[in-house]
Amino acid sequence: MKNSSLFFREGSSDKEYHIQLVEVAGGFVVNFQYGRRGGTLKAGTKTLVPVSLRSAEQIYDKLYQEETRKGYAEGESKQSFQ
Repeated sequence: MKNSSLFFREGSSDKEYHIQLVEVAGGFVVNFQYGRRGGTLKAGTKTLVPVSLRSAEQIYDKLYQEETRKGYAEGESKQSFQ
């Protein structure tokens, strides 16, 4: 439904952070993946059980804002992400 790919490069640090808002049976979940660009990404979720669309959007927006405050910005990846 909704997804963002964020990237951060500073000095020798080159990281990526992906966020998805996904519809599942019974509601919506917010998932994320992060790590060094080109490396194996660690995955997680901000919603242990499906929540309402409104709640999921609030969680998604909060996570997006947290990461952009850390210096991540939207951009193009050097590799495809699914």
